[in-house]
Amino acid sequence: MNFSRRRLLQVAGLAGAVALLRRSERFIPMAYADAPSANPLLLVYMRGGWDQMLALDPRDNTDPRFQDEAARKPGGSGITPAYDRVVEKATQDLLVGNPSGIQRAGALSFGPAVPASLLRHAPDLSIIRGVSMDTLTHEVGRRYFLTGKFPRGLAASGSAITTAAASAAGGRTALPNLAVSTESYNEGLPSFASATVVSGATDLQTALKPLGKALDPRSGEALEAFQGADPTCEGVELDQDRLMTTLRESTKRSHELVRADVASLFRFSVPAPTPDVQKLFDALAIAKAADLDGPAGRAAIAGQALAHGLTDAVSVQLCDDLDDHADWDVEHAPKLRDGLEALGRLIQFLKDSPHASGGSVWSRTTMLVYSEFARTPLVNVRSGRDHFLGSSVMVSGPKIRGNMVVGATSDALMVPQNVDLATGAVRADGVKVRPADIHATLLSSMGISIDPLKNQSPNVISALLR
Repeated sequence: MNFSRRRLLQVAGLAGAVALLRRSERFIPMAYADAPSANPLLLVYMRGGWDQMLALDPRDNTDPRFQDEAARKPGGSGITPAYDRVVEKATQDLLVGNPSGIQRAGALSFGPAVPASLLRHAPDLSIIRGVSMDTLTHEVGRRYFLTGKFPRGLAASGSAITTAAASAAGGRTALPNLAVSTESYNEGLPSFASATVVSGATDLQTALKPLGKALDPRSGEALEAFQGADPTCEGVELDQDRLMTTLRESTKRSHELVRADVASLFRFSVPAPTPDVQKLFDALAIAKAADLDGPAGRAAIAGQALAHGLTDAVSVQLCDDLDDHADWDVEHAPKLRDGLEALGRLIQFLKDSPHASGGSVWSRTTMLVYSEFARTPLVNVRSGRDHFLGSSVMVSGPKIRGNMVVGATSDALMVPQNVDLATGAVRADGVKVRPADIHATLLSSMGISIDPLKNQSPNVISALLR
């Protein structure tokens, strides 16, 4: 096993939490929601590389340039939307009344795999097209978008944007940084900002609830006092790399989580959920136990954490594997639609959830929706699409303009175009948009320093800022 220092830090933190939760069962309510994050961050990952023509960068399926024979000949466009080859019923039904396959909502356009549940939120959303990824490797693209820094080989460089947001918030919430079926990284930021990584509600329950036989109150108080006492000389000596400090801080936070009974908010069961959880399930159309293992179940964890003011930053995987080198015509659109359906419903749930300081939770949430890269504009001989260097993302936030498109890809080979950062329009002497630029723009909108990104020479896309 490659037991890196980063992994050791993660284990140390988990060990502290688990040790405490096994020994103490003192539930004293603490109203974390009374002091929720003023501006939480929601990071949504569509795993595997999404087809932009089905999603955020569509092409007219009836355009002669994009028909298979014309697209493949010398000098052709090299682009085939091929919507008519998609066997998914929802896509085929849309094409009956709209042969182009392009869905328009305000200034935005979407492909045929985008559901109505997401289209209705178009006024809040903006799309950045022609993002230059500079990689065709899943791990590199994913970690590049997580940290805004190009990885060192396959290893992530820097901290995840969610870790930066959690650090800036100061650890005021119960779960400052929550990662649902996603990776997260912390390079040099406070330990409280490191992510609690879970794959589902069951994992989160295991992490949050006490295990084993409860101690009597006096023993519990004595144990907590002992664990909170100043370290001994040996403790100071062993803290050269702050491993003991990380363990002590994790132990303290585990006490707080137990007192707040945070676990009760994630007791997801079908049937017979609590009234609060039933409201969440209704919003996300969760009707059976199997739903909890898919996009809707993961969205439910993110939604509950945000709606109850439990987190400053949450990253969540909403699409199952989109890496369709074969059978794209069968597999891709349904998986993409399921993930985007969960996203649209999650946004509506956050709009319907009041924030303690006024307005809705959504009105205060900054969001980035991304995948590691896109898929080739031509369908291959296996009825699939391969890895492609360009991509698109979707963003929103209280300080981010909605209903706006920044950048573009060309109508020949879908090449990312240079962008005027002040207007968002294509301009020959502009710049290519990179993940570092998107991070810098979102962090700036949240009032968070972009100094850690300076070695990437990031550009803020001022056109997107309110």
